[in-house]
Amino acid sequence: MISDYFDFIKKIASQHPDVVKFRPIREVIGVNKGFIRFALDLRDSTELHIFEYVDSNLHKIDYSYHWQNKEKMLIQRWDNAPHHTEIETFPHHMHNGEIIMPSDEPAFVEILSKIGVRIHII
Repeated sequence: MISDYFDFIKKIASQHPDVVKFRPIREVIGVNKGFIRFALDLRDSTELHIFEYVDSNLHKIDYSYHWQNKEKMLIQRWDNAPHHTEIETFPHHMHNGEIIMPSDEPAFVEILSKIGVRIHII
């Protein structure tokens, strides 16, 4: 189940029209948990760094979708690091530059779609 899910998100990432290069970093699949990390070079020279740690029910224990420009400066990041207790969607939140905002737990496909819209506008 975890293996199928990781294969799915890797396929979506590598075949997305805005992705120039898929860079696998690490993947570990255990009996009850799995971890995947990879980066995507996007057609506008930005990068998306993806990290997901899931259980056997595909519930995200930890995640981070970090979008940065070619100078390695944060554009946007969605994550569930438990350090913004003041956010109503805690632990889920989004960094929009320096601003921290509420965010529901996003799906990887949703993140690619949001970034794709911004790439096509810019």
